[in-house]
This record gives sequence, structure tokens and C-alpha cells, in this order.
Amino acid sequence: VGRIVIDSRETFERIREMTSRISRRVKSRVKLYDGAVPVFEHFDVERQLENAFRRKVWLKSGGYLIFDETEALVAIDVNTGRHKGGKTQEDSILQVNTEAAAEVARQLRLRNIGGLVVIDFIDMKSRKNQNAVYRALKDALLTDKARTNVLPVSALGLVEMTRQRMEESLRAANYSDCPYCHGRGKVLSNLSMSVRIQRRILEVMKRNVARGQIPLRIFVNPMIMERLRKEDEQVLIDLEKRCGTQLTFVSDINLHIEDFRIAHSQTGEVFYEDKE
Repeated sequence: VGRIVIDSRETFERIREMTSRISRRVKSRVKLYDGAVPVFEHFDVERQLENAFRRKVWLKSGGYLIFDETEALVAIDVNTGRHKGGKTQEDSILQVNTEAAAEVARQLRLRNIGGLVVIDFIDMKSRKNQNAVYRALKDALLTDKARTNVLPVSALGLVEMTRQRMEESLRAANYSDCPYCHGRGKVLSNLSMSVRIQRRILEVMKRNVARGQIPLRIFVNPMIMERLRKEDEQVLIDLEKRCGTQLTFVSDINLHIEDFRIAHSQTGEVFYEDKE
């Protein structure tokens, strides 16, 4: 640690007193910040913290990294993006990959990522360039206090490495799985939901065929209702004729986009309820 900057005089004095018991050298590294601009903003910490949580990290050259953390491993994809430098395409790719190697090492420390990491660098034809990027990554990891093991670029252009898991990652410590998509990061498309609803309506009618015509009320999320009203209006009119009954669709903002409910329009009896 080069410096410890504190924006509270009371805390500054307390930390100085504590560190003086350890070492004068450590004490000298504790600095008081009394600027008008907030300390995080002054030292650009705020932006770096925000970047640590972002999936996409831009490189100075115009390229960018994509981070995908899963239970099994962390995948990092390197892309050229807006980069246009270099005499040849191979030179441009080498520049982006070399810069990416240094940024990957920094991001691993910043995000406290541990375990298996797979880096998909931009494809390089030259074995010499592949080795150069491999060495750049190895060199950038030398200052990492966590133990790392990096394998050379594979035949598929991937670099596999492991980093000692010191504690949970920054993402794991600050985020929990989305209760809406249950951590998948995806929900069914409006078209897929429309098809699912149509199938369930037919199933309900078949199961209750002995009861004759049953007027149905279908409760759906407003986004799905938008799809049903516009693109699928004629499909639902045809479905209503096919079932020989009245279908009434109701928008319910409290429903998850993948949830819907089919009930008897008059009695309220629930025939089907889809809950994620």
C-alpha cells in the first residue's frame, strides 16, 4: 500500500495513532484529504468501483473485455471494438490482446476473482504473437498476491488459468441472484409466452370438455398483454372460435413476465397457474 487517504480528521488522527505503534514508515503513508471534491471522486475511485461491477470493460485502445462469472468458471472475452491502430490486422490484434492481458490481471485483483478463469483472446495466427501475449499476462500477474497458474495459448486460442480464491468475489459479496429471472439473466420472449399461453388454454379446455363451454379469464403480465393485443389478436380470435368459448385477457402488473393464470370468468375457479 503506497498511501492511505482519509477524508475525516478524527479518523485520520485515530489511524495515525494506531499505525505509529506498528511502524513510522506505515504512519507516514497515512494522509489527510481536505479537498472540496469528494475523496472518491477526486481519486477516480467511484468510476473504478462502478467498472468493477460492469460486465463490459473498455480498453484505452478502443477494444473491450466481457466478463461472465458462473459457478464453474469465469469467462473473459476480448474484442477489438473501436480499435483501428496498427500497421496490419495482426499488429492491431496484438496491441489489443497485449493491453487486454494487463487489464485482465488488474480486473482479477480488483474483482477478487478466484478459481478457474478462461480468457478468449482475439485469434492470432502468429505463434510468436501468441507467446508475447502469454508472457504479457504472466508479467502482469507477478504483483498479484494470490497464487496463479497460467497455461499457454491453446489450439483454440484460449488461455486457461487458475487464481487462488482468497475469499468470495466482489460480485458475489455485493450481488444476489435476481428474484425475477432467478439468476439466469434471461426471461422467455413475449412470443414464447404467447405460444405457451395458447397451449395451456387448449389443455384446460380438453380437461374440462365434459363441462361444456367454460368462459375463461386469463391473467397476464402487461408486456405479454401488449403482444397478445397487437401481433396475436387474430390468432386468439381463431383460438376462441376453436374452443367454442369466450376468452377474456386481463393485464396484471403484479405478475412475473413468465407467469399467468387461467380461471373461470364467472366463478373464479383457477384451472391453471404458472409460477416461476
